[in-house]
Amino acid sequence: MPQLVPIPDPPAGDGATGCIRVDTRDSLGPTSAPPLVFLGGMTQTLSSWGGQLRPMSATRRVVAYEARGQGKTVLSLTDVSLSQHADDFVALLDALGIDQPVDLAGFSFGGRVSLAAAARHPARIRRLIISGVGADRGALGRVIVRGWQAALATGDLHALARISLADTLGPAFLDRHETQLDDFVQATVTRNNYAGIKALFETNLIDRDPRWQPATLAEQIHSPVLLLGGRLDRIATPDDVAELASRFRRAQHDVFEDAGHTIAIEAAAAWRERVLRFLDAEIDA
Repeated sequence: MPQLVPIPDPPAGDGATGCIRVDTRDSLGPTSAPPLVFLGGMTQTLSSWGGQLRPMSATRRVVAYEARGQGKTVLSLTDVSLSQHADDFVALLDALGIDQPVDLAGFSFGGRVSLAAAARHPARIRRLIISGVGADRGALGRVIVRGWQAALATGDLHALARISLADTLGPAFLDRHETQLDDFVQATVTRNNYAGIKALFETNLIDRDPRWQPATLAEQIHSPVLLLGGRLDRIATPDDVAELASRFRRAQHDVFEDAGHTIAIEAAAAWRERVLRFLDAEIDA
């Protein structure tokens, strides 16, 4: 069940604390596998991982969380930089009593946080799974983000949630779920808050610090990485994902042919099978 886990909140002042919203599932059986942590895209919440948590917990403990600014997490928005998110990740592990290296699966914004965490706190991460992140954002991606910026300027999340559907979901998924799209929009609006998403957007999509760009971070990471992209992704295009893969010391790179940006939702079973194969494989040091 989701719960609020207290952690230190340095941006709020010395000695301040806040809470991260977390869903933890213990393994359904004995396991020696390290915990697997999930972090989603900018407007995603715990529910976005609903199709993955139960099956993944068959063989390992799993933890999904909502980052500073996402969902119902309660932390200061004074600093929502990737550096602070990386420190929040470690604070959460400490609060949960997880002292062994974990496997970390991040999607889109969550993928960039995962890269920052691996670069800043390498001892806390065993392996990385990154979906929907490229080395840089091309012209099409920049146009899409500027459209999101205009939608967010309306003063609420509804327009952003609506316009981003076609930008993030592939055609096959949209065909299968067209009658549910209004529910998707409403879920984004009700499960997040405008101030949090606005802060995340302005810091991490518009004025990104070059020191924390994916390509820069990739060159600092020693952990084995599985980098996954969608052939139809217009935000992290296949070429941009391939370029990012080339920056890592140890990376496997796969493309899902009929998926857009949100691979773990659009191709849930195939994404899960590929991730488990990577996590369970022997990898040379």
